[in-house]
Amino acid sequence: MCGICGKLNFDGRPAERGNIEAMTDVMEHRGPDDRGIYMDGPLGLGHRRLSILDLSPLGRQPMMNEDDAVSVVFNGEIYNYLEIREDLRKAGHVFRSLTDTEVIVHAYEEYGADFATRLNGMFAIAVWDRRKRELVLVRDRLGIKPVYYYMDGGFIAFASEIKSLLEDPGVPREVDIQALSNFLTLHYVPGPKTMFRGIMKLQPGHMMIISRGVARIKRYWELKKDPQLVNCMEKAGEEEIASHIFSALKESVRKRLQSDVPVGALLSGGLDSSAILGLMTGLSGRPVHSFTVGYSESGDDSVSEFRYSRKVAAHFKSSYHETVVTAEKFLDYLPRAVWHQDEPIGEPASIPLYFVSRLAKDNGVTVLLTGEGSDELFAGYNRHWGEVLSRYYMLMPDVLKDRLFGPVIRMLPRSPLLKKGHRSMSIRDFRERYMSWHTVFPEDLKRELLMNRDTKSAFKDVFERLMPATEGLEEIEKILLLDLSVWLPDDLLMKKDKMGMAASVEARVPFLDYTFVELAFQIPLNLKVRRLVTKYILKRSMERLLPNEIIYRKKEGFPTPISGWLRSELKDFTLETLCSEGALGHGLFDRRVVRKLVDDHMSGREDHNRMLFPLINFEIWHGLFLGNKRMAKLNYS
Repeated sequence: MCGICGKLNFDGRPAERGNIEAMTDVMEHRGPDDRGIYMDGPLGLGHRRLSILDLSPLGRQPMMNEDDAVSVVFNGEIYNYLEIREDLRKAGHVFRSLTDTEVIVHAYEEYGADFATRLNGMFAIAVWDRRKRELVLVRDRLGIKPVYYYMDGGFIAFASEIKSLLEDPGVPREVDIQALSNFLTLHYVPGPKTMFRGIMKLQPGHMMIISRGVARIKRYWELKKDPQLVNCMEKAGEEEIASHIFSALKESVRKRLQSDVPVGALLSGGLDSSAILGLMTGLSGRPVHSFTVGYSESGDDSVSEFRYSRKVAAHFKSSYHETVVTAEKFLDYLPRAVWHQDEPIGEPASIPLYFVSRLAKDNGVTVLLTGEGSDELFAGYNRHWGEVLSRYYMLMPDVLKDRLFGPVIRMLPRSPLLKKGHRSMSIRDFRERYMSWHTVFPEDLKRELLMNRDTKSAFKDVFERLMPATEGLEEIEKILLLDLSVWLPDDLLMKKDKMGMAASVEARVPFLDYTFVELAFQIPLNLKVRRLVTKYILKRSMERLLPNEIIYRKKEGFPTPISGWLRSELKDFTLETLCSEGALGHGLFDRRVVRKLVDDHMSGREDHNRMLFPLINFEIWHGLFLGNKRMAKLNYS
């Protein structure tokens, strides 16, 4: 895991070394072990190294081929690099190191830009072809590793983090109003936009080739149904499919144990992380370090998973570590987390992700295996369960709906999630229903907050870009593909990368081996959700590894007690940030709307934590990155 950056001037002007050094050094946390700079006329490349494979100086980047015609900077891991290396060696290529980076150098020599299709891993890659004067940027298939870029008529700059781009004086610092609107709706900014106007994300499974000042974006991978595989799945028995899933996941975990530094597991005590820990233990043949985070109210099972994580750790004789996040620690780290994340934080879960990564680093573990991706592949979220239920709900007469669901809704008037589920299940149009499942800020309230600024739906670009790929799929499968393409890379994986790298820890994601993803995508829907049991076939496959108590327990994730904290330990900070005389100085929000949200939450009339927390973090972000004097002291560079 590393940090990469670079700049290419289109008019031939030499790139400034000092500029590349500044872009590189602001990402020191991503690679504290080494630093490398390469300059070639109008091009500059920078690299920060976190040593994981081949810890020797031979692994330094930027890395060149024998005649310096090809230069590479690379962030991530290539899990099949040994197989590619052997093919290249047979083709006559000579290797000087044991790194996966050198495999990329020679793979580009041999295959050109199509080298990316041969890689199995998580990666953000920049290749400079000195002969062609071409720059090639590549992002992995699922978007595990980020690539940001800014391009105008005179240059392109790219980096692993936005803050690196902002070190270039030619990159503007301005809010993208449409991105802000999208963030309020979703709690994250869907690609290709970011919160900064003009700074973009290279989409997962895409590459960009820049030649003579012109950029061409090309998709090199797309997740599709394979009719032959689907047919095989439909003919196979349930036990056979479960066994195949188990074997494929085990192989994915095996690949991700490759490392010259210690590897551990992030453990929540749920199905996914427990399965990863169990497979790691069996493959390594010795106890594995596992790490869990909880909260100061850890006696309350609704906000802490210690009880389950301890059971799983004991079951596999893991070397177990846990850390507790108090409201004080949460608040103290929050501005730094916003700085590391580059954009406002929508969900509180980013903070515990940092502390558990820090715990791993403090215990000598540099690589963590995590469970992201399973829910998007096997239908694990409440909205997936709700989508199944909505089929039956919409068939009911209105009188019966009111008799069955009305009393429940009226008994829990302050439950926004319950209200949302009830509302979403009632919507007949698929697109409208998908939007409802994901929307945090209601559109009418958001328009008031933004003072009727002209913005379009957060989903418009997403639907235009991705809906053609969902043709022929059942509606729940459409949701899974959309979640896998947008929610997963732009929210979950982004947080995992940024918070892990804040602690100089690499996160690896076995469920997102692209071969496993392609396999899971072919599995019939009735094996993913059965009798309202989500992730049914995955749970069946793990019965040979995990206790039923872990497999079939309610999913909790990393919940935080943020609603109560905003009324207690974080109350003064909330009022100062959102309601004081110096607050909201950017003029983007209607103060009256914000004040009402705060008052209703503080009084207990409503639970608005999911709207207030993003607003608080936008204020912090705006102060850190756009120069609000009230927050100028929060400078963590």
